[in-house]
Amino acid sequence: MRSVHLVRKDDHILYSLQPNSQFQSKTTWLEHVELVHVATPEVDLEEVVLSTSFLGFELAAPVMIAGMTGGTPLAKKLNLIFARVAEELRIALGVGSQRVALQFPEVRESFSVVREAAPSVPIIANIGASQLVEGLSARAIEELVEMVRADAIAVHLNPLQEALQREGDARYAGFLDRLHELVEASPVPVIAKETGGGVSREVAKKLAETGIKGIDVGGAGGTSFARGEGLRAFVRGDALLYWLSEDFAEWGIPTAASILEVRAAASSLTLIATGGLRSGLDAAKAIRLGADVCGFAYPVLRAAMLNGYEGAHAYMRRVIEGLRRALFLTGSRTIEEFRRAPVVVTGVLREWMAQRGLTIP
Repeated sequence: MRSVHLVRKDDHILYSLQPNSQFQSKTTWLEHVELVHVATPEVDLEEVVLSTSFLGFELAAPVMIAGMTGGTPLAKKLNLIFARVAEELRIALGVGSQRVALQFPEVRESFSVVREAAPSVPIIANIGASQLVEGLSARAIEELVEMVRADAIAVHLNPLQEALQREGDARYAGFLDRLHELVEASPVPVIAKETGGGVSREVAKKLAETGIKGIDVGGAGGTSFARGEGLRAFVRGDALLYWLSEDFAEWGIPTAASILEVRAAASSLTLIATGGLRSGLDAAKAIRLGADVCGFAYPVLRAAMLNGYEGAHAYMRRVIEGLRRALFLTGSRTIEEFRRAPVVVTGVLREWMAQRGLTIP
């Protein structure tokens, strides 16, 4: 059983790196967000300050390396790279699902290595919704937090992925009650985190009522976990799950729309934007729509796999410097000033906003 879990962990890393694991026709819709260029910024580029508060820390920029992996030797190497980059750039960091470490304590080091390498930035622990429904003891919750000395814990929501796995655990009945219980028992703030399907206004409202402190929208437009599961099913010769994965490969709420949906329902919660962000300009657009922090996964994973620490560091530095230039080109000295910068929405995102009664904050 242990080997099955570990193989699946590495499968998810390796299959997600395949070009056809990405959304093919659906995008994040961030291309429908236009920041208005200011030809006379009245600010010097070097004056632009990106710092922001997050989970009691002062980040150099509202950026994080999103939770991706853990539990295998490959995952340990990647988590060490991500942690070193986060510490060097003073940005936040998440880890992948720690379920495997609760079951097999010998793999915990693949997670705990992040705090050793990143002692001064916020780290977010991670457990799945299905595991929450099954029941987490108070001791298990403590172990999740202690394992990475976490500053928050994310509960990842992946109903689509679970429904397309042969070994999936698509049990969500009673989840909101269990989430409320976790909020009451957890020693650190709780964040609800989607993984590629996005969060609607209706769901955000229900999540907010449980007492969580934040929502990670995990919108559609980047990695399609349905496609990833389809690749796994194809290799195993599972025709039914392969074709079901194809049917649902473009399922989900695009990231830009999900940011607006969540912000409309939960204005006081911390909003993390993940799902298909690829640049500092993408991050700027997400922030202008209402995000507090922007998470990057696939591109930094790819950079780390290709060029190790140097590749991942260079990529995340490019993101931060791209965000800085977006603020400069809109005449904004700080993130708070930038939140008031003019913005234009076009195309299908504008249509979605009209039908759903959404506005930009």
